[in-house]
Amino acid sequence: MKSPYLVGPPIRQSFDFFGRAGQTRQFFETLDGVQAQCVSILGLRRAGKTSFLRHVADPVVMAAHLPDAARYALLYVDLSACRNAADFYGRVGRRLLGLLSPRTAPGDAAPADVYAVESLLYELGERRVVLLLDEFDHLRAADFGGEFLTELRALASVWDYELAYVTASYWDLYRLGAFAGLPPTSPFYNIFYPTPIYLSSLGPAELDELIRVPARRVGIAADDEDVAAIRHIAGSLPFFVQATAAVWLGHKADAQRPTPAGVTPRLVSEMGPYFEQWWSCFSDVERSVLLAVAGERPVERLPYDEAEIRGAAARLRSYGVLADTGGHLWADSLLFSEWLRQSSRPQRFAANL
Repeated sequence: MKSPYLVGPPIRQSFDFFGRAGQTRQFFETLDGVQAQCVSILGLRRAGKTSFLRHVADPVVMAAHLPDAARYALLYVDLSACRNAADFYGRVGRRLLGLLSPRTAPGDAAPADVYAVESLLYELGERRVVLLLDEFDHLRAADFGGEFLTELRALASVWDYELAYVTASYWDLYRLGAFAGLPPTSPFYNIFYPTPIYLSSLGPAELDELIRVPARRVGIAADDEDVAAIRHIAGSLPFFVQATAAVWLGHKADAQRPTPAGVTPRLVSEMGPYFEQWWSCFSDVERSVLLAVAGERPVERLPYDEAEIRGAAARLRSYGVLADTGGHLWADSLLFSEWLRQSSRPQRFAANL
């Protein structure tokens, strides 16, 4: 069976993008205010942040949510491709030049500092320019300099043009700002809408559509039992749902009867590197909460303050790792639960508690 699921690359075509209707609506409501507002998109690795940014920048999607979509210019910039601030401003400059002169070639020289970019924004005073800043976590690794976030704030504060930022990251802006040397009282944070948009779990209807529609394209009928099994194994983050559906329905296409016990070990092994990335970013409290939940132990007995435990659990729910039913926490994904039980790093951490 030719797999109908996209497991790996960002979604490029709008018909391949499923779910996130609530986040999409929240995104455009924030963007379409009286004046431009900045917004933070938060999600785990493989939560679909890049796909979401490409989705909202699709002209068809924009036209469906914005009454004057032609006035908006949503420009995608991948910070992981930038070594420093000059790289960043050069990439932004090329995109702004492309708006002013569509014949501008990708390799043409572009301004590489904040002042030259500001000059181009003045020329685009009639447009509402929105920079979609993917991989914003890259600030932790690249040499942007301590003044970079202050420069971004200054650019967005000029009254003669409209500029907003959409940052996509795992780390929230305050933790990234602290890494860059910004104090909690920095005015940089003031330009952002106070509530971030989390790319968390898909809803039941969204997950159902994500599984069934691609399967139908290749002549496979995913029934209720298939959907329930894939949801139980994968959880509800799109990447893991698609990876699991590809294996599960692949067995079905080959006239085999898939079972959770038959496909889970393979998928735990394949998804392990992504879970390892998650684990490296979680705080000690978050790790402890996850191990307690996976081991079906009460989180209230963990050696942390009650507020710390409650905050960690809330973050993990927002990221789509944990679910809460009637006050009872449970792991959203059998794959991640199994990885927690099998992996050596979590076990070494648990031994030190």
